[in-house]
This record gives sequence, C-alpha cells and structure tokens, in this order.
Amino acid sequence: MSTIDQINIPDLGDVDEVEVIEVCVDVGQKVESEDSIMILETDKAAMEIPASVDGEVKNILISVGDMVKQGMPFVEIEVAETSLEEINTSEVKNEDSLAESKEEIIDDTSGDEISLAKPLIPDLGDVDEVEVIEVCVDVGQKVESEDSIMILETDKAAMEIPASVDGEVKNILISVGDMVKQGMPFVEIEVAETSLEEINTSEVKNEDSLAESKEEIIDDTSGDEISLAKPLIPDLGDVDEVEVIEVCVEAGQKVESEDSIMILETDKAAMEIPASVDGEVKNILINVGDMVKQGMPFVEIETIKKAAKKNNKTENIVTKINEIKSDKIEEVPQKITQNIQPINYKNSSVHSGPATRKLAREFGINLLEVKGSGPKGRILKEDLHAFVSQRLNSGSTQEGFQHSQPDIDFSKWGSVSFEKLSKFQKTASKNLHTSWINIPHVTQHDDADITDLLALRADLNKQHKTKVSPLAYIIKATVETLKLYPLMNTSLNKNLDTVVLKNYFNIGVAVDTPEGLIVPNIKDADKKTILDISDNVINLANLAKERKLKVDQLKGATFTISSLSGIGGKYFTPIINPPEVAILGLSKPFDNLYLDDKKVVNKKLLPVSLSYDHRAINGAYAARFVSELSKQLNQIQSLKESFNGS
Repeated sequence: MSTIDQINIPDLGDVDEVEVIEVCVDVGQKVESEDSIMILETDKAAMEIPASVDGEVKNILISVGDMVKQGMPFVEIEVAETSLEEINTSEVKNEDSLAESKEEIIDDTSGDEISLAKPLIPDLGDVDEVEVIEVCVDVGQKVESEDSIMILETDKAAMEIPASVDGEVKNILISVGDMVKQGMPFVEIEVAETSLEEINTSEVKNEDSLAESKEEIIDDTSGDEISLAKPLIPDLGDVDEVEVIEVCVEAGQKVESEDSIMILETDKAAMEIPASVDGEVKNILINVGDMVKQGMPFVEIETIKKAAKKNNKTENIVTKINEIKSDKIEEVPQKITQNIQPINYKNSSVHSGPATRKLAREFGINLLEVKGSGPKGRILKEDLHAFVSQRLNSGSTQEGFQHSQPDIDFSKWGSVSFEKLSKFQKTASKNLHTSWINIPHVTQHDDADITDLLALRADLNKQHKTKVSPLAYIIKATVETLKLYPLMNTSLNKNLDTVVLKNYFNIGVAVDTPEGLIVPNIKDADKKTILDISDNVINLANLAKERKLKVDQLKGATFTISSLSGIGGKYFTPIINPPEVAILGLSKPFDNLYLDDKKVVNKKLLPVSLSYDHRAINGAYAARFVSELSKQLNQIQSLKESFNGS
C-alpha cells in the first residue's frame, strides 16, 4: 500500500516570497528524508528545502525562476507504508523506552508503528555555523509538521527551523547559545503511524499519556478527584538561580497546560515557565524580583479529574502495563520534567524571542499591545521600534510605553534637591529618544589634517581685519563633500522604501544655549561665501541664545554639524536629527608630531565623528565621505577663493 504525500514550503522567515534557483530531483527519482528537493534564494542567503519522507518523486510542482511562498506545495512523493505485521516485536531491544513498551502492548491489535525521527539542520547558506537563539518546544510536546522547533540567528537574519514530521518531542539535542552546522541532528521526534484498524478502548481518552491513563484507570472512587498540583522550577542549565521578571497569572485564573505562568531572566535569555496541568491558580508562591532555583515550587494549581468507569478491556491493558517494568513507567514523567526546555513561545500568548522581550522591558512596552509582523504573528524588534515611534508621535501616555525613569527615592542615600525640566528640554529629550530608538545609528571616526586650513584662516583674518571661525570653512568643505556624496543629503520616506534626494544644501548648526541645544540652519549654504556663512552662524547663535529664532530658521535642514571644538574631548557619537540621515560631530583639534623627510613636523588634527542612518547609508559610503571631507579641508586654493567670492 502506498500514499502520495504533498510537501509544502516551510516558514521562510522575514520574507514573503523567494525565488527557486535550482530543482535537485527529477520525476521518478527515489529520495530519502532530508534529501534536497530544491534550493531557494533570498537577498542574503540560499536555503535548501529537503524531503520530509522517503519515497519516489511523482510530480514536481515548481520550476527554476518561480517565486514561492510559505505553505505552497512544491512536490508530490509516493510513500510506501510497511505493515506492522512484518515487524517482529521480539526484536525490540530497548524495553526502557516507554513508547516501545506501549507498542509491544498494542501489537496484538495491529496497532501503531512507532518510529523516532531525527531531523537535521538544513543548508545554512554562506555560513558554516550559526547560533541557536530560541528553542520553541519542550520534551513531551506534540508537534505538527512545519511547527517551529528552534530559531537560529546569523549576523543579518533569523531563521526558523520547522519540524518535518508530526509526533511527540522525545529529546532536544541543542540548547540556546549552541553553535550548529548543516547536517547536525537537533531533535528527536517520536512518530506514530496509526493503522486503519482502530483500537476499541473508548474509555481511555488519552492513550499517548500513559501515566494519565493509568491514573484514571485505577481511580475506583465514585466522585471527581480534586488535587493540588505544585509544579517545580525546571533545570536552569548552567546557572544556580535566576530572577523572576514577570508573573503572567493571578490567583483564581483558569490556566491550561503550557500557558505561561512566569518569565525568568538570565544574563543571556528570557525563559517562560509554563503550567504543566489544566486547572485554577490557587496560590502564587513567587513575586517579581525574586531569585528562584531549580526544584522550587512557584505556583499551586487546583486540578479536577472526572471519575472514570472501568471495563474489561481497560483492565486487560492495565495488566499488560504492569507486566512491563513498572519502575520504568514511573520514571517517565519525572524524567521529562527534569529535561524540560523552559522556553515555549509557541503556546504563550505572545510570540517573540528573548532578545525582543528584553528590548520590550527596556522600553517599558507591554507586548500584548504590539502587533507582530514576523512569521505567524511573531513580534520583531522592528515592531517595537514602530510601536514606540507611534506612541511618541501621538504623544500617548498610555500604559505600555514608559518614557520616564522609574520613580526612585534618592533621599534615602543623602540630601537631594529638585529642578524641573523646561518645556524645551522635555521636547528635546523626547526627540532625541525617538531618534535613538528608531534609527540604527553607526558612527565613523577619523582625524582630518587642518594644519594648512588654520594657516589660511589666520592669513585671511589678518588681511580682511575680521575673525572668521574655522567652523565656517568646515561648513563650506562639508557642502562640497555632500555634492560628491549626495546620499548624505537625503531623507527616507514614511514607508522606508524610497530615498528623497535633495538638490539644496541647508546646513544645521547645533548651538549651545542655557535651555539646551538648538539647531537652526543656514539656507542654501552652497550659494554663500565663507564670510557669509560665518555671519550666518554668528547671527543664528545670537538669536538662539536670545530665544528669538523664527520657525523657518529651525526647519528644512538637510545635514547637521555639531561642534565641540571650542570645549574639548576627542570623538563622540552625535545623535541624528530626523528626518536627516547623517550628522557630523567635531571635537577639539590636537597636535600630532610626524617624521617628514627626517624632520619632525607638527600637524594639527581635527577629530571628526560622522553618525549615519544605516538603513540609507552603508559603511563603505560613509568612510569614503569622511575621507573626501579631509581632502576638501585641504583644498586651500578653493577655500581661499570661496572666502568672499573673489
């Protein structure tokens, strides 16, 4: 007897559809489980899609160049099913296995064929090994084909590894933090293939749970049995104790098995501790902030077991069960409990990884309020950024985002006083925070030689009997650099899918005032002389300090310069001023000695720090920008001609 299995495209991660770049099999070809069927290609990696069963390829439903999505069928494989009658139960070598013992019991009813599947890590693309960042199942958990087993993370993306068969997880061969390679087994799944002839044991409701069946069978009382379960903290791995960061239930609440009870946090990950039974929470034995250890009780759950009637067939099964090593049967629930993997996001109310949960706690976000954009509604870090941005832009003060620090009584440790932030300071703080959490900042540092520029400045100041700041020269050089590297003079649109190129150059200049930093901008700086720019800087700075700036003078900037050169320090990370994509930070120049033609020469170097939005600008582009800026600062003749337009 044979059947035709139709295999579907698994979860593709954070992409909707990918291209088929190779089909690895032909119609009529024999394949084994984990043999490659086809290869898909995303923007960043190649992914092999394996067969999930042994058999013969009957039909290929895709071609090279097709775009495929999760859940699409891509191949039909004819699978031959072996009758249980051919299996000699006497050859079962391991009676310690509960599943095999059960198989032996029901073998005379032409029952189920039980096998142990060991899926392998698929092709990881252009990397040799990747880190396991999340284990999505527990030992003893029922899984279906395509359910997530674990999540891997490369430098650029996360990858969910699904189950290839239906069954029960018997052993998890990896842990969070492990590095895995293609071809490594990562889980053992017990697969039961049920024969057509059903076993007439209607009184036993759950044959897969041997311990529960046994408990119901031996219950000879007439009424319901009420008991109080006290689940224990499972194995915590290589740590002695961990902190409780969240309690997910309340006394009186109804819970089901695998519902989250609490969340623990180690240095590297968050662990969800699920309920092991269905029932009502009677008492919570821990609080947020408590340190807990393996084996500690953490909750009391009242369970109710309905009375069960006995029949002769059930008694026969119990008799056969007792003939097997009863001590082995008793060991199973305990063993499963000891080896449980505490993270189970599949059955939690929120589908997200430890890193995302940690970020949510840092932001003060209630994950129940966030809509996930990842596979199967998974909440990603990007979703948190979008959520925070929306709250800030709307001015919301609802629970779910805490913009302020926790309220701490600092007077416990000494004398304190209070000073209210001004409206301007609070607005600036909010804007800076919005920029930092929404924009992936990268900062490029370098030293620009301004020895000749300072000499030119001194000469021109003397000639024209004026005092022009070096900043004016730097602004002019920056504009010339922006012309050569136009991406620095852009903004991203609302959907983050288009770059808005600006053909004008309005340079923002950060001004230090008693109220804080204010950033007015010099309009059309490319059309102004260095002398004009200097006058603009002085005028805008005075207006800022007198709080007389007009709205138009604060809007429309395309690029910002923040100078600390008159104060001190060496390098910093300036925060981008949205909707701009870059900001240039200047620190105090310093002397550096060079050996030139056997002579010691003193050079004046200017530390520059360029922060840029990595969504719009890559590192190589930014590095070239900084290098070109250094060259422009040494274009002495050009700067001289730009001084007053002569």
